[in-house]
Amino acid sequence: MLVEVKVKPNGKEDRVITVCVSKSLEVEIRAKPENNEANERLLSFLAKRLNLPKENLKIVKGHRERKKLIKIDGITEEAFWEKIKP
Repeated sequence: MLVEVKVKPNGKEDRVITVCVSKSLEVEIRAKPENNEANERLLSFLAKRLNLPKENLKIVKGHRERKKLIKIDGITEEAFWEKIKP
């Protein structure tokens, strides 16, 4: 499945801020947007939240932008939205 994520780097904690009706997320991440730190932290956070291996998540678009498109394998869309609620 593909999910659109808006990332807010340099946050106080790693957390899902909002889940939008348009099937997208807004996530706050504690890492800085430098040296791929925020991207790696985002994937680790989502993998832990979804109880999936990090290798099941991949940024397919937006590596250097706040809006990212992430491909997630190993979970149904219904289970994803249930587990990701703030």
